[in-house]
Amino acid sequence: MNQKIFIIMLSIMLSFFISCAINPVTGRQELMLVSEDQEINIGKEAVPSLRWEFGGYYYDSALESYLESIVKQLWQNSERPQLPVKFHIQNTSIPNAFALPGNVAITRGLLSEMENEAQFAAVIGHEIGHVMARHTAEKLTRLTLQQLGLSIGAVALQGTKGSDALLQVGAMGSSLLLLKYDRSQEIQADRLGVKYMARLGYDPHEAISAHSVLEKTVDDYMKRLGKSRNDDSFISEMLSTHPRADVRIGEIQAMINELPPYHVQGDGKFSSRFQSAIKKIRETNKIYFIYDEAENYYQKKNFSAAEESLRKAINLDASQSHFYNLLGFIKLQEKNYPEAERWYQKALSIDTDYQPSYYGLGLVHYYQDNYRQAVNEFKKSLNLYPDHLQTHFGLGKSYFQLKQFKEAMTYLRNFEEAVPKHPEIHGLLGICYENAGDMRAAIMEYRYQLQIAPDNEMGRYAKKRLAVLAPIRR
Repeated sequence: MNQKIFIIMLSIMLSFFISCAINPVTGRQELMLVSEDQEINIGKEAVPSLRWEFGGYYYDSALESYLESIVKQLWQNSERPQLPVKFHIQNTSIPNAFALPGNVAITRGLLSEMENEAQFAAVIGHEIGHVMARHTAEKLTRLTLQQLGLSIGAVALQGTKGSDALLQVGAMGSSLLLLKYDRSQEIQADRLGVKYMARLGYDPHEAISAHSVLEKTVDDYMKRLGKSRNDDSFISEMLSTHPRADVRIGEIQAMINELPPYHVQGDGKFSSRFQSAIKKIRETNKIYFIYDEAENYYQKKNFSAAEESLRKAINLDASQSHFYNLLGFIKLQEKNYPEAERWYQKALSIDTDYQPSYYGLGLVHYYQDNYRQAVNEFKKSLNLYPDHLQTHFGLGKSYFQLKQFKEAMTYLRNFEEAVPKHPEIHGLLGICYENAGDMRAAIMEYRYQLQIAPDNEMGRYAKKRLAVLAPIRR
């Protein structure tokens, strides 16, 4: 056996031997390559990007405090109450909720459509169940083993082997991988969520109605976008491991029937206090229906209709950074850079940590050839949203224009790893490597450029440089 293969296989077997852990929910031993401390660190590292992948935070301290008290009660009645926890409302119309060790969140779009406190407890209890059963750690363990398997294959084989990305709005980052669970994990999370809410005196049957609310909210959201579930990659991915509604409702009812004796407090729903608490966000959410319409027009490049919808939204609520930020992107598309900058600054005057507007300001300066200032704004964007691919690309191109090729390479490589078929990324990296004196890497990147986009300007440049460099390397 190849010595390298033997070493890798030995390391895997050792990992199997030393990395078994007791699952806090099932009590069974499981292979686990992620410790509890690592889980917590993963949660901490993912939060900044997850914050902006789901629209930033919705600010309402009274509402957040009220809901966080429920979250903490659920958390304290779970299997790992010693873990830290913080709750946020995400300012997006996408109906979703998620949890990682240390963090629990629900979106404005889903929260606003809920009918009572028990439904909120059911949804959040389900997400907490994923954390308590270590589903994220399980997923990362599987991914790690898959990568090790690929490494073995690579050794055995001895090494055999988007248009205008800058103006894409709202791209989803790689940390969403942490949010998708398999079918058995979803069932287990349902079972745990029902158990947690019953322990607190909520009517567990509201888990069924919570599921119905989620289904309806998803359908209404997609209808407003003029799409079906299958038309939206995120929505279809999010629901891909969920069974049909009637099947899932039957499963949840069976779980309720199997619960140990529980006592329902009051009516078990607490609708009145919940509806009072979410009154403001429900009103705001309806205004965001107009914003969603504007964003849909923007994606279809109907900028005048998008602006008209945004003006309506602003007339109803002038306190939302999202509205002014999208106006900035409309003006950027129209090459009206002073107006774009004005609207981005307006968004930042409302929320000084509003990442999308720092990114927008970076674009304003980049397109006006003010690359040094573009670098400054892109860095502010990246500090808030470390996984934002477009900011990595913009920062790389800004350094490229400043002829700071080593700095450019760092950010361009980050972008290239995620978007390897972008029509100019390999040519840009080729130029960077060539200027840094790494001719072998430059030739490789130029060849990749010719494979992906040989006929654009970067492709033609790559062909010319290969004609010069390739004979020299022979």
